[in-house]
Amino acid sequence: MDEEQRVKIRILPDNRVSRVDGGKMLNRTPKTMADWKTKGWGPRPIMVGGRVFYDYHETLSMARGEKPIVPKERDW
Repeated sequence: MDEEQRVKIRILPDNRVSRVDGGKMLNRTPKTMADWKTKGWGPRPIMVGGRVFYDYHETLSMARGEKPIVPKERDW
């Protein structure tokens, strides 16, 4: 049975969340979020002033399972 979990996060006025809050949403550590960034996984990073943020709606979509965390491989 899926159980919904409430997590307290800070959403900035332009709908960004920090790496820590994005990790909380996806039940991952900030280090995992950093590792995913190098692999091209997870929500797309938004760089602002040398810090990494994520779009709240994209991260929420991944947390709900509506969007895959790992992108599908392309058929080249």
